[in-house]
Amino acid sequence: MITWAWHRSLTEQDAAEVADLLAEAVPYDEEAGFSTARPDAEPVGELHHLLVSMPPVGSRESPDLDALPDVRVVAYLRLDLVDGVGRVQFVVRPPFRSRGVGTLLVEQLEAEAEGWRAIAGLRALEVWAHGSHPAADRMRMRFGGETTEAVFRTLRMLGGSRPLVGNVNDVRRTPADADSWDLVPGHRDAMSPSDLTVLSRTAEELTLDGGSARAMIGASTDSPGAELATLTLLRGGDEERTELATLIRQALLILQGAGVRMVQSHVPALDDLAVSVARELDLVHDQTDVRYELDLSH
Repeated sequence: MITWAWHRSLTEQDAAEVADLLAEAVPYDEEAGFSTARPDAEPVGELHHLLVSMPPVGSRESPDLDALPDVRVVAYLRLDLVDGVGRVQFVVRPPFRSRGVGTLLVEQLEAEAEGWRAIAGLRALEVWAHGSHPAADRMRMRFGGETTEAVFRTLRMLGGSRPLVGNVNDVRRTPADADSWDLVPGHRDAMSPSDLTVLSRTAEELTLDGGSARAMIGASTDSPGAELATLTLLRGGDEERTELATLIRQALLILQGAGVRMVQSHVPALDDLAVSVARELDLVHDQTDVRYELDLSH
């Protein structure tokens, strides 16, 4: 049904076919909030590409498959090998989904010598699923993967008929570099394009005197209030509940004062204190991003 091959770099033709696949998949996945592969992203570690192909129309296994588009590359996998862990991005061309392509591919990669074992030093796989993609969870259960990290995306309305009440107190405000941090290791590299767009608005870092937590905030300067603002809390590790709640509240008041009407935040889902404070301040859960890991050492 499928064939596949590893490549250390993509030829011009391969790159064009992967780009065509992504041009079809990105809008499809964006509507559902799913992430997608980015083959042109700066490599993290040792980079490997895997192209998955299907026979041409007329030589497939069934009339249903023959009815699908006559394209060579039906799926693409990018693997960045870092300290024995392969960080995976995987996307299937939309018309070929729910056809068993992903499951069959992983079965073959596990069984054949040219599969995962062809990459020297690879001991485990790590993949992010955005929006709790049901197919990703089925794959986790099928192949014995574990959930190792999770991030909640939340939304919070501001202003309007029920504004957040309070005053902006003495909070330290300094310029922030939107690309200088990651809430959870690897999360940013696999985020959906729309989430990255909102996150890229980060402009300020807020801290409290004597505190170790940071709140990263920012809003669109082109049309204040018309688009999502961003707020992300970064913990130092030993903060008390009062510090976290005060810092988030101050961040929300600053954004509300700037005319923002909707704030998107990311909260580490396995951090009980951060989740509890987020709920207390009405940061409403919108989506869960999950990191799965598969041990290949057995």
